[in-house]
This record gives sequence, structure tokens and C-alpha cells, in this order.
Amino acid sequence: MKDFLQSPKIKIFLSVLLVLIMLAVFTRNVENNFVSTTLNTLTYGLSKVTAAATADHDSNKSYDELKAENEALTAANRELRARLVDYYNVKEENTRLWMFYDLKKEHEDYQLIPATVLRRDTNDEFGSFTIDKGTASQISVGDPVMGENGLIGWISEADAYTAKVITILSPQTSIGAIDNATNDTGIITGSANYADDNRTTFSKLNSENKVEEGDIITSSGASGIYPKGIPLGEVIEIGYDTYDTSYYAVIEPYDDIKKVLDVAVVTDFDGQGEILKRESAE
Repeated sequence: MKDFLQSPKIKIFLSVLLVLIMLAVFTRNVENNFVSTTLNTLTYGLSKVTAAATADHDSNKSYDELKAENEALTAANRELRARLVDYYNVKEENTRLWMFYDLKKEHEDYQLIPATVLRRDTNDEFGSFTIDKGTASQISVGDPVMGENGLIGWISEADAYTAKVITILSPQTSIGAIDNATNDTGIITGSANYADDNRTTFSKLNSENKVEEGDIITSSGASGIYPKGIPLGEVIEIGYDTYDTSYYAVIEPYDDIKKVLDVAVVTDFDGQGEILKRESAE
């Protein structure tokens, strides 16, 4: 390229080009149009010559050199893609962690494992689903599962990398609960009568209960299976079960359980399993 720029012909060409540029500056109207046209023509020719010189330079490279350059670029591109994937994975994980930041801040004793819903059991009317974390992440059967706004279920099965969650909409669920306003206690368990509407029941209330619509129901922590004080939902209706002659309340959870995408599994908390430990000791 250096030899090309120093050749006599290119020096003459550049000198003529410089004169034409000066004419373009100091001439007007028709003369200016003529000079501009000429200048454009010559400039186009120069770009062709320069491109040819560059192409000639590249053509001097051997096949092996070009192949090596191509392989190096391909490898670099592959590495950049991998780093980009890692970046998005970390970003997604951090987003899930921030969802439960307030919960962790309020309950420093909780060990939380964020997870994502992989699939839902379409044959289960109570909204059970499978998450992308399992025993390899220290998740165990019976661990509580949190949504962004409260307790939504528990781990019923787990393998190394996935786990199944039974929700609080299911009759399989039994969680000791308490009315924060009245201190009435009962059991959170699902019912086919309410699951389609994303609702569950606060059952086994005594006849003198003072539960009212709008009351907030939380976990009592009495069994040692679930942490104490986790929101379960709000009372929207009071009912009476003629079958077992007891009162119950219909509860609306704070999360839309059948649409939740991100959850956190509570793998450890202060007081976990204390009741079971005492019973086994006795």
C-alpha cells in the first residue's frame, strides 16, 4: 500500500484532485456544477483504485493464514456468545433474588433457594407445578415454597434437579394458621369448590370464632414444618360446613398461584422440625 501511494501516477492524480477541489471552492453556478461532477467522477475512481489495492494486499495472504484468521474469529464469537448467555443467566438469577429481598431482610434466618416454574400439571385442578431446582440445591420434601407475596405450597417430590410443588389450593395441603386480628386458629387446606377461583379455605374454626372478612391469615408455625407469620391470604367469605359441623373461611391468596413463574424454597429456618424432634425424642 505504501508503494502504491508513492507511485508517480498517483502523485499526479492527487495533484489534479487538489486543483479541482480548489476550483470547486472558488467557482459558482454552472462552472461549479461542472467541477462538482468532475470531482465526483474522479473521487469514485480513486475509491475503486484504493479498494483494489486493499484487495490486492489481502490476496497476498495464504490460504492457511486466512483459514487461521477465520477460525480465530469464530472461536472469539463463540466465547462472546457464551459470556452473553452467562450474563443473562446471572441477571435472571439476581432478579429472582431481588423479588425475595424484603422477605430475606425481615427473616435473616431463612435459607432461600430461588427457582423457576418449569411446567404445570394440566391434569391437576389445584395448580401443582414443577420447578427447576432439586436435591442438588439442598431442597427436600416438605420444604415450604414462597411466592412473591406469601406462602403458596410445599415440596411433595424431589430429584437432583427438579421438584414438584403442591399448592395451598390442594386438599393435600394442611398448614396450621392464625387470624392476625382475632387470634383464631385453624387449618389452611384446599377445596375443589374454590380452587378454580384461586382460593383456599381456613377450616376447623370453633363455633365462637370472631373471624371477619378482610382479616389477614398467616402461618402459625405450630408444627415446625412452616415458618411462623408467613402471609397465606385474606378472608373474603365466612361459611359453615354441615358435614363436620364446623365453621370455615374462604381465603384468597396474595399471589395468583396458577400463574406464578418464580418462587423461593425455604430450605431452613429457625425452629424448623422442632416439634418432630421433640416427638421422636419422647
